[in-house]
Amino acid sequence: MHKNQHSASLEKIQKIIFEQYLGSISFEDAISKTYFFHKIAQLVDAPVIYLDFDLLYSGYLAANILPYNENLELLAPKEDWRDHIVQTINKVSQKKHLVLIDSLNGFFAGMVDQKDSGRIINSVLVLLSSAAKKADSTILVGSTAKFKKDEGWVLPGLGRHVVQIKQMSFLAVRKKDESLNLLSLNHDNSVKSATPLDDLDLV
Repeated sequence: MHKNQHSASLEKIQKIIFEQYLGSISFEDAISKTYFFHKIAQLVDAPVIYLDFDLLYSGYLAANILPYNENLELLAPKEDWRDHIVQTINKVSQKKHLVLIDSLNGFFAGMVDQKDSGRIINSVLVLLSSAAKKADSTILVGSTAKFKKDEGWVLPGLGRHVVQIKQMSFLAVRKKDESLNLLSLNHDNSVKSATPLDDLDLV
């Protein structure tokens, strides 16, 4: 690929990521999700806050499978997740950041005993999105969700639905003809655009 085409492709990917203050992105598997987030963190100019709820990315870094990115602040929320959220809200409201929440599946799993977990997570995302607007930050929520015609986006094994908030962008990374594509979706799961991810070297 020509250098100018390469740059244009990466710029398009960044534009899609930063299209809204809050975005939801689904993947077919957790490994693709982890590698995509890792590459995106390397690509963007803004500081990255990585909220690692399922600890897969932390494990990859600890095992030296993936190199640590100096532009990235890695947080592994457990019982203290509220403190991490408050700190993140303060940061994204003062300076442009990209916040990667990995993943919605892990966030829900950590609150499996709380009946109002859906309401809590929805409130957290609304607060993060509201704070993000103040400094043009972006919150990107990853999940391994499946789209069901009559139910919408559902988290396998948890029976939970992906949060849907007004003006939230919906994205998906899917493989077609041995190539991964970043899909921009309408709320009914129809495809608005498809951008090849060959430049990210994910496969």
